[in-house]
Amino acid sequence: MSPRRSLKRLFLLGVAVGLLPGLANAQKSPPPNSANDKDKATDKEKIEVRNNAASLLVDILGDEKNLSKILLIKHNSAEFGRLVKSISKTAGDEAGKLETLAKNDPTLNLHALQLPPGEIATRAAISKTKEHELIFSSGEKFELNLLLTQTNALDYASHLAKIAAENSSSPEQQKIFHAFDVALNNLFQQVVAKLRALPGK
Repeated sequence: MSPRRSLKRLFLLGVAVGLLPGLANAQKSPPPNSANDKDKATDKEKIEVRNNAASLLVDILGDEKNLSKILLIKHNSAEFGRLVKSISKTAGDEAGKLETLAKNDPTLNLHALQLPPGEIATRAAISKTKEHELIFSSGEKFELNLLLTQTNALDYASHLAKIAAENSSSPEQQKIFHAFDVALNNLFQQVVAKLRALPGK
């Protein structure tokens, strides 16, 4: 073999050896769209969904815990009053538990409502209409109007708690949100039963 060909082979061998570490590192580094990256993206999406659901839930609970105050200006049956007070107490207790959860988990943001302007305006309009109906009704009509508002609020809140549970990575949080779902759904069922028991229903 001529010296020139030998030098050429040594040069190519040197280049190959020099590239080996780089090739090894390239093989070790995961591709951009690896399963690890997808898992991280999925975890981020689940946190966003949980936070949004929890924020909407705490917003509703904030209104529900004050529900019993309307009894101060309205006459009602003792049974109806107990149901309304039960809703207020449950909402207040759950709102407090949510605040505690958020203090213990920095990733749990209870201010991630993320509602579009149209949704905010629509909610405000509905709230104003319902408020007018409650204030200017009495007796069985008042009870009917209030119960109807609660079927919507409690059913929605129950499903929000369910979604928050499904998107929580912590088993403890899953358990707490699931308990919220059960408690709110139980109140929803009581409201429905009360509605069905109203005269003429």
